[in-house]
Amino acid sequence: MAKTVPVREFRTRLSELLGDVADRRDHVLVTRNGKPAAALVPIDEYEALEETAEILSDSATLAAIEAGLAEFAREETVALADLRHELAQRRATR
Repeated sequence: MAKTVPVREFRTRLSELLGDVADRRDHVLVTRNGKPAAALVPIDEYEALEETAEILSDSATLAAIEAGLAEFAREETVALADLRHELAQRRATR
């Protein structure tokens, strides 16, 4: 659960709150006039959110993911060992 702090408290406790986020992986929700204004999250979570947003905005990537999920649902999967064997054979014939 995120800590909720008003912007004035956030300003005075910035170093402490930043340490909580970086070291203990806490989340901090900053409010302005009682309404959420910003969130402070660990950098790796932020980067994951950015990557997810990028993936979701790319229609070709989404289509590939959906196709893969459909293949998985139909049990049209290939074992990793079989895939490696096939790739090795293709490389050998080049």
